[in-house]
Amino acid sequence: MRRSSTPLTMLVAAAMLALAACSGGSTDEASPASEDVDRNGTLKVAMNYPPYPLDPHKAASTQASFPFTTLVYDNLTRMGPDLQLESMLATKWEFSDDNRSVTFTLRDDVTFSDGEKLDANAVKLSMERAMNLPDSTVAVFFPMVESIEVVDAQNIKFNTNRSAADLPYVLSGAEGGIVSPAAIDNDDLDVKPVGSGAYVLDKFTSGQNASFNRREDYWDKEAAPAKRIEMTGIVSNATRINAMRSGQYDMSVNKLDQVKQLDALPKKFTTTYYRPAVTYAFIFNTGSEKVSDLRVRQALNHAVDREAINTSLLGGKCEPTTQPLPEVYEGHLEKSPVDYTYDPQKARAMLKDAGVADGLKLVAVVGANISPETSIAETLQAQFKEVGVDLEVRELAGTQLYPAWADGAADGFVSVKPTQPNGAMTLANQYLNPARFPGGTPPEFGEAVNKAYDPKLSDEERVATLEAASRITVEQAFDVNICALPTVIAASDKVVGADTMGRSGFVGIPDLRYVGVTK
Repeated sequence: MRRSSTPLTMLVAAAMLALAACSGGSTDEASPASEDVDRNGTLKVAMNYPPYPLDPHKAASTQASFPFTTLVYDNLTRMGPDLQLESMLATKWEFSDDNRSVTFTLRDDVTFSDGEKLDANAVKLSMERAMNLPDSTVAVFFPMVESIEVVDAQNIKFNTNRSAADLPYVLSGAEGGIVSPAAIDNDDLDVKPVGSGAYVLDKFTSGQNASFNRREDYWDKEAAPAKRIEMTGIVSNATRINAMRSGQYDMSVNKLDQVKQLDALPKKFTTTYYRPAVTYAFIFNTGSEKVSDLRVRQALNHAVDREAINTSLLGGKCEPTTQPLPEVYEGHLEKSPVDYTYDPQKARAMLKDAGVADGLKLVAVVGANISPETSIAETLQAQFKEVGVDLEVRELAGTQLYPAWADGAADGFVSVKPTQPNGAMTLANQYLNPARFPGGTPPEFGEAVNKAYDPKLSDEERVATLEAASRITVEQAFDVNICALPTVIAASDKVVGADTMGRSGFVGIPDLRYVGVTK
């Protein structure tokens, strides 16, 4: 049974349920009946990046590792396809009257793949490992947790240092994966994971592929419709598309600069474009003297032709936007407080008013060989030039990119902005994380975001405080939001569940626990 503890507004739920699918095969046919699913079938997935190591608490990127780690590790909670928080290992959760603790009640029928019983003590050991392991990469997700208490075998309490309505959402991510207590000290969890998930790892080849076999004694009989899942990392867009066309894979993860190629796939393939949630943007380093003047940041917002970028680079599938939260999130503004229309003349006038009309030289960083970000950066370079701004674009490898940006080495950053399960977490990760937004924000922004973490707020109160935070980002021009993009999944007509994957509703990765193939 799945049950939400914290309901979202019906508007958000309705928006996420209206998934848009197009190209290839017909999208009007009903999904295959459950009896048509091949319980002995193999699902073959072409990823757009190589498999990540499988220790959930040491992942270089929890978002990128999620499709792999969550096949073998369960979480206390999970995200459903309508951006709704749902039960997983926890059947329910309750906040204390003072908002300083959350108690989770656990299922009593779950075992790890090594036969160990999953109980509150196992959860405590695993989550304390996530928070305290010297080389943990996920401890940063739990700053609100002060301590963890075992109430009894089926109840565990997280004591927090603030209101923490976000904690159940955090625990739905890869960082919340529960490791078997018998394997908690194993040094080889990267390649020999031991969890309570629906699958066990069969083979793992770093940088190439990973395969998983279903656990026949798994507690959730709706999960794991495929007996086996094989995932292969294919970075090249052309190679991945050709492999799909030749029938080597049933499903692939794609990007918006592949729309034409996806449209050309045989009719047996369908491409699903989930509701847009991730945003492409030119993010300002507001701590840089060159863009510290609000007039300069607002001028550059008027210098960008968002629709031209959408149509020329992104197949017309990236919704132009001037605010940080797309419609799927609470906090999205029906009307923007500043109308950042494409108006080069106005941009030049504002730059003149700011005293930089004679030529402003800016430096922007972008990930090296990352498509379509590098193409977006080149287009912004040309559009800024039209209003007298000279933009130098520096392509940096991933190991250099974020450290350079966090250290203030550039005035701007061309990137997708990280998304989270709800609006408050997304705004916090985008703007209250110095590694993502090194320039800092006004106090009222942080106050508005943090207020949304109060679990006692009504829906109306939570939406109001998130809208207040969103308005600040637009009025203060924290960035040049360009367009909101969907997760793009191509699948053959034998695949079931590719259009309703929970995590895919707000970030561009697959969530394969309920995906299978027909007979």
